[in-house]
Amino acid sequence: MRLSEFIKANSERIIKEWEEFAKTFGAGAGLPRWMLRDHASAIVKFIVEDMETPQRAAEEIAKAKGEGPSGPIEHAAAVHVGLRIESGFDLVQIIAEYRALRACVLRLWRTDDPESFAGGAAEIVRFAEAVDQNIGEAIPYYQEREIQYRDRFLGILGHDLRNPINSISLGASLLAEHGLNEVQQRTVARIQRSTLRLDRMVTDILDFARGRLGSPMPLTLSPANLAALVREVVDEVRSTHSGLEIQYDTNGDLSGQWDSERVKQMASNLLMNAVQHGTGNKVIVTTNGDQDFVLLEVHNEGPPIAKEMIGTIFDPLVRAENPDRNMIGLGLGLFIVKEIVSAHSGTISVNSAQDAGTTFSVRLPRRVS
Repeated sequence: MRLSEFIKANSERIIKEWEEFAKTFGAGAGLPRWMLRDHASAIVKFIVEDMETPQRAAEEIAKAKGEGPSGPIEHAAAVHVGLRIESGFDLVQIIAEYRALRACVLRLWRTDDPESFAGGAAEIVRFAEAVDQNIGEAIPYYQEREIQYRDRFLGILGHDLRNPINSISLGASLLAEHGLNEVQQRTVARIQRSTLRLDRMVTDILDFARGRLGSPMPLTLSPANLAALVREVVDEVRSTHSGLEIQYDTNGDLSGQWDSERVKQMASNLLMNAVQHGTGNKVIVTTNGDQDFVLLEVHNEGPPIAKEMIGTIFDPLVRAENPDRNMIGLGLGLFIVKEIVSAHSGTISVNSAQDAGTTFSVRLPRRVS
C-alpha cells in the first residue's frame, strides 16, 4: 500500500495519536477535543493531497529550498498556528507536533505494512517534504502573531505604568508647594527623583523591546537647537545631583531638524552614564556645530572602560563591572543612545583611557537623511 493511501485509510488512528501527543503539553491539556481534532484532520488531508499531486523535478527542487507555491497547506498551517497560540503553545511545541506526526505515520506504516515501507523511500521523501512545508508555513505565521501580541503588551505596559508614575510625580510636585519642613522636602525630592528614574526605565524598556522586534524607532522631526536641548537636560541633572559639577560649553551654530524628545533622552542617558561610571565629582559636556553636522561630547574622569568591553558597550543589557559602586538601571541606556543616534543617521564613538578619562562623542547631521 502506498504511503498516501495508508494515511487516508488510517487517518483516524494517526489523528488520535497526534491528539494524545498534543495533550501532553501543559497548554494543550485543557483544549476542547474538537479543537485538537478538526485542524489536525485538515492538515493530514492536505498533506495527502500534496503527496498525490504529480511533481516535476523543478518543483521538487523548489520545495526542498522552501520555495513551494502557496495553497491550502498554507491556510491550514495559519489556522493551526493561530489556534495553538490562543491555547498557549509556543513555537517549540508547535514544531514538536509536526515531528510527532511524521514519526507516528512512519512508525504505523512500518508496523502495518513493512514490505511497502521498505520500498517506499520516494514516498517517505514526499511525505517529509509536505510536513516540512507545513512547518515552513507555521514559523512566519507564529512570528507575526507573536509580534502582534508583544506590540499589544508593550502598549498596555507603557500606558498602565506611565499613568501611576505621572500621578506620583504630580502629587510630589503639589506637596513641594505647601511649605514643607526640611525633612519633608528631602523626602519629596527623593520621590521626584525616583519617579523620574522609573519613567526613564519604562521608556528604555519600551524602546528596547521595539528594537528587538525589528520596529524602527519612531521620530517626530521639527526645527530644534541642540544647545538648548542639552542645556535643559544639564539643568535637570544638576537639580537632582547637588554634589556634582557639570561644566557645559557650547560653540557654533547648533540648529537642525531632529526629534527633540529623543535627543534629550539621548543626552540624558549619556549624562547619567557619566555620573554613574565617573568619579561622581565632575562631568564636562560640550556641543559644537560645523557646516553640516553638530557634535555632542560627554566626558567624565574615573576608571576607563575595559578594552574587552569597548566592542559591546552599546549592546543591550551590558553593564561594566565596577565593584566600588551600586549600579542603578537596566543596562539599556547606551543601547538606547545608539538607537536614537542611528535613527537620526548619526554616529557615536567612545574613547577611554586611564589618564584621559572617558568621552562619548555623538555626531548628528543637521537633517535626517
